[in-house]
Amino acid sequence: MENNQPSAASENEEVLFRWDHHIKMLFNATLWKTFFAIFGIPLTLLGLFIKFAGKVHNVLLPMLGIFAFFFVIWVITGIIIDLMGGFFATYVITSKGIYFASGKKERAIANAATLVGALAGSLGATGAGLLARSEQDASIEWAKVKKVKVSAGSRYIFIREGFGSKPIGLYCNKENFPQVLALVQSKFKR
Repeated sequence: MENNQPSAASENEEVLFRWDHHIKMLFNATLWKTFFAIFGIPLTLLGLFIKFAGKVHNVLLPMLGIFAFFFVIWVITGIIIDLMGGFFATYVITSKGIYFASGKKERAIANAATLVGALAGSLGATGAGLLARSEQDASIEWAKVKKVKVSAGSRYIFIREGFGSKPIGLYCNKENFPQVLALVQSKFKR
């Protein structure tokens, strides 16, 4: 198999389309929506819970402080990642499913974070590294696809098996988006 091609493709399935993509972080609307969902919604709900529990009179300032802390870390991380060229990803669409694999650099960073965290005795850093390692590869069979969401403006296709499964986000470029979308739509029959 080619370098960085996901190894999940078996001999009896036909590779229909393959492409590599560098995913930028700072100006990626999909990632920003995820950021606000991950940090904004829980902090808002926590603040409302604390406020209505009557324990604290002014919860707005601490909640905004926590949100601002994560926002600054997100922006700094985005600047570093984008200056390094973004996340490298390889996508393969086959007759049986979709496969995703991250690049060598991303794998090395996840492995290094795990090792450094373990050597430093930091459970948090080790856990973050292990979590990053678990997100290196993903595959979904066409028969198991439950949801396809298309964001044509950002040339992004979100594919999920079902609730609780690891989704795959297909980042496309101007040239391949129409072809990738047509392939996904032809394979996902609802």
